[in-house]
Amino acid sequence: MTFATNALAGRRIVVAGASSGLGRAGAIVLANAGAELTLLGRNEARLREVAEATGGQAWRQVDLSDDNAADAVIRDIAKDAPIDGIFHSAGTSLVAPMRMTKTAQIDDLFGAAVYGALGVARAASRRGVLRDGASLVFMSSVSSLRGRRGMVAYSSAKAATSGLVRALAVELAERRIRVNSIAAGAIETEMHHDFANSVSEEMVRNYRDLHPLGFGRAQDIADAVLFLLSDASRWITGVDLSVDGGYAAK
Repeated sequence: MTFATNALAGRRIVVAGASSGLGRAGAIVLANAGAELTLLGRNEARLREVAEATGGQAWRQVDLSDDNAADAVIRDIAKDAPIDGIFHSAGTSLVAPMRMTKTAQIDDLFGAAVYGALGVARAASRRGVLRDGASLVFMSSVSSLRGRRGMVAYSSAKAATSGLVRALAVELAERRIRVNSIAAGAIETEMHHDFANSVSEEMVRNYRDLHPLGFGRAQDIADAVLFLLSDASRWITGVDLSVDGGYAAK
């Protein structure tokens, strides 16, 4: 445990995209820090498993690729009491040359990562949904900062997320609500393993070499999420926090 077990005691936190990957890892770390969670995602079975792994936290099945659905579920959660923080981790990956990228793939990619994030942002901007001084954390990627072959659509989605964060941070600053994103490098999740299994060993090795500290772990992102949701980040807003093993430094 990197942080104190009471770092988020009494805080109501929503984790969107909690059923797997970085959302799941974040939920476990936040629960261990004492947060009261509501877990959101599409896969009911996985949500139940994460709820059990986090000590019986609340969960709701929802399609986070729909901005209206994301907006509605956040506002409904806030009916009981204002929310102290949101970690938005929903999204998919895509590696394909632009000439081969299909409309359906773009729709899927932008669904949860952009449209869902905008729905969360719309809900969060309404009075009474977030407590003054709350914190929002969205998942972005170093792909929004660095160009690579096969990453045009994915980079576009993450750049949209980064733009959302900067503008929303300004809109909500008068209430001291912080809005940040994590620009992640390659993290060893199920999504990453699917990518690694679809390409050559040489390509994986070359990709690893772009990260001076090697590939990251889900725990590395989860710890950064906890930092940004805690009072330790009270004077940080509107930034993409690079957690990338040195990728952006090269």
